[in-house]
Amino acid sequence: MADEPISEKLYCVGRAVVDKSFHTQSGDEAFFGFFGNDVVYSIRRTICDEDFPRIQECMELAAVGEIRRTVIRMKGISSEYRWILASVRRMGEESAEPLYSLTFSDVFSLESAAYRRERRLSEYRHVLSLVSDLAFEYSFETKKIRIYMFDCFREIVLADEELEKWRENAIASEYVMPRYIETFNTLCRDISSGVYRFDHEFESSVLTGGKTKEMCLFRGITRYDDPFDRKVSGIISVVSARNKSKDVNLALEANKDSLSGLLNRRAITAFAQDILAEKPEHNVNLVLLDIDNFGSVNNDYGHLFGDEVIYNIAGIIKKEISGRGIAGRISGGGFLIVLENTGSEEELRSVLRAIRTNTEFIFADRFDSLRITCSMGISTYPVDSTSYDELFMQADKALYIAQQKGQNRYVIYDINKHGPVERDIENKIAFLSGKGEANEKLGFVSELAESLVLGRIPDVSVLLEQVRAQFGLDDICVFAGGDMGLILSCGNAASKSASYLLSNNYTERFSGDGIFVIDNVNELEGRDDDAMAQLIEENIGGAVQYLITDDSMIKGMISFCYIRRFKKWSVMDINYFAVIGRTISALLKKQAYI
Repeated sequence: MADEPISEKLYCVGRAVVDKSFHTQSGDEAFFGFFGNDVVYSIRRTICDEDFPRIQECMELAAVGEIRRTVIRMKGISSEYRWILASVRRMGEESAEPLYSLTFSDVFSLESAAYRRERRLSEYRHVLSLVSDLAFEYSFETKKIRIYMFDCFREIVLADEELEKWRENAIASEYVMPRYIETFNTLCRDISSGVYRFDHEFESSVLTGGKTKEMCLFRGITRYDDPFDRKVSGIISVVSARNKSKDVNLALEANKDSLSGLLNRRAITAFAQDILAEKPEHNVNLVLLDIDNFGSVNNDYGHLFGDEVIYNIAGIIKKEISGRGIAGRISGGGFLIVLENTGSEEELRSVLRAIRTNTEFIFADRFDSLRITCSMGISTYPVDSTSYDELFMQADKALYIAQQKGQNRYVIYDINKHGPVERDIENKIAFLSGKGEANEKLGFVSELAESLVLGRIPDVSVLLEQVRAQFGLDDICVFAGGDMGLILSCGNAASKSASYLLSNNYTERFSGDGIFVIDNVNELEGRDDDAMAQLIEENIGGAVQYLITDDSMIKGMISFCYIRRFKKWSVMDINYFAVIGRTISALLKKQAYI
């Protein structure tokens, strides 16, 4: 095929899932590539104010499963407004907190793109008409199975009815040999329950309406067009009863991981090494992806579900890196991705964001308590190194840092920020990241606990400054009183009060440990615009806030914050702040500050 015209790329603005506040829950690579950082938290600021009521009305009026469309102006990373066709579909149940699947298409390229796609479909139909296999698909909305084939421009439909009726009719008409009925029933159960991958072979005349019995091999997968939209697709091969063998590309099969469908460890390693050996002039990214807490997934939900997780995340990886590189599975829940065609760091980040967010929501509708996430570490040739082994270790170090900072994130290796990879005498990684820093923080909290036990009560102001220095904060602010005014501070924040704490049910955002985490102040957009406006005015970029209570009465708040900057707070630091916050709270009460 010829290279895609520019207008074809403009047509595919992308797809995202948002909540009713227009906060981004997940998105594909095209979405992040078009809009950039402006949509990491919310899409609201990309929509023209005059057009916003139209898409808001679409979301408010949409029933579950219904698609509504409107045309709005949106701006991407170019900061220029373009007319966009927005298709809105509400997902989930009417009683649940609504989520919306939004598909964005560039209006001015729709017509030419439609003509090009029709011509391409014509080419595909010609090719498919030469293939003897049949295709089938199953819709979870209509409960229908559809079996069809192509004959040039004609699509010949052999069956299009409810799956259960098709099954019952096939058995009642004796289209399935008695010894294969259980296999046939298992096939229908796998289709209706959305088993992620299956294949079943049995002798039947179901494809010929009882005329000729054939060995039929049904191979199918359950695919997710987005995290909440499933469909079963598959191929039916008619295998001669006398010769049940099919040609197999043994070389290709030997290179594949049978579970994920990606390359195996040996093949992806060889692929990466071969690329680097050519000393390309362009950047090559090595991405190490690890499914967070994958061992617990296997232990809690079983290895069969663990296999399904592997297969579906592999599908996300293949979809989002399409045309940019290749991937392989290198361990239980570990993958290596080799990317070649990312033109800039922002383009790379859009791919990584799409993988991360879609992984987080791929099983969101399966179990209330289940949250599948992934962490990624990335190194870059030739920026970081020209050696495969060193690049792999650098990516491994970045992955370790991502996991230590709380998982569900990616870290792009930077030697100035993360330090060199230290090796042992066998040239293996000796130290992955700042273990010394973690030990220092643990030592600080331990010493604080020891001092309190021994009766050495620290001065609150001194303690605040020690905490600020130990954790690299810009300020720690303590608010109390009926107006939540500032009573203590040890940095340079412009905060005077936290009056927003007492409005808009802000305190409901705090966890049972009394903690509310703000990685980026923009997270509050559309959820609490008053609090967001006040924090931005005070130059607060991110904060971990601790709620001070006494017998369930709100007495104040401690805010551990960054000024004019933000970053993901690590889980370890958040836990420390919960302990330190409670300690400071007790000292404030003891020393009559509150």
